[in-house]
Amino acid sequence: VRSAAKVRGIKGVECHQTDFDEISTKDYAKVVADCGLVTTNVNTNLWGSAKWMHGAFSHRDPKIRADAIAEAKRSVDCAREIGSPSVGLWLGADGFDYPFQIDYTTQWNLIIDGIRQIAQYAAPDIKVGIEYKLREPRNRMTIGDAGKALALVLEIGMDNVGCVIDFGHALQCRESPGESVAIFARHGKLFNIHFNDSFRDWDDDMIVGTVHVWETLEFLYYCKATGYDGWFGLDMFPYREDGVAAAQMAIDNIEALAALLDGLDIEELKAAQRTMDAVQTQAIVRRLLFK
Repeated sequence: VRSAAKVRGIKGVECHQTDFDEISTKDYAKVVADCGLVTTNVNTNLWGSAKWMHGAFSHRDPKIRADAIAEAKRSVDCAREIGSPSVGLWLGADGFDYPFQIDYTTQWNLIIDGIRQIAQYAAPDIKVGIEYKLREPRNRMTIGDAGKALALVLEIGMDNVGCVIDFGHALQCRESPGESVAIFARHGKLFNIHFNDSFRDWDDDMIVGTVHVWETLEFLYYCKATGYDGWFGLDMFPYREDGVAAAQMAIDNIEALAALLDGLDIEELKAAQRTMDAVQTQAIVRRLLFK
């Protein structure tokens, strides 16, 4: 938290409920406040222990499943104690590794029931964001792409349940991240955003804007066009880089790309898009980078 506070532009931090195995919510909240920050989201760690080897919300052992749901409720409790407006559910352990390994129908029923329990516990003051990812740590995660995440959220049908888009996860799914923003926004279900970059084949969690400049620019365009008013978070792992420097570069890149969009003639772009001619649209957007 103190390192994050050194980065110009950072205004908040996310945490996990398991962080409070090491520090009290009161002491944590004081550190965050002393740094001039706020907590934007409490993520639920249900993958970092061998206990969740075969699943968390979808585990067939009733006791292990009950423990997973209790941990998610603990996230809600922590969010209320530290003033976070939301919790995040990235169900990394809920998935499969081989054909025929699981009963897909039972899997979905258990996951939906578990999320609904958390949402009811969190209502009305805490939002529950569902983050999707194609793979890792499972070969295939059940909530694996934008379509599945939105289908699940709409089936649950609660106002405080929505979707979280991680830019690198969308790339890994071979999605256009900007399109995923637009789809979630149609239903008012985009609750949180995690920024990073990758080479698409893995969740590399690299510095924002270092690989996919055009896709990041389009992503920001649709965040603005759809009126997204939530947080932009950094979900990066600078294993070999200085963390503060990497975070600063990511924010600088986001701000620079957002500034480029200020020079985009929206009506000219929309007119070109109506032709469905890629050359015409590219002739407009390329001027943002190539003078």
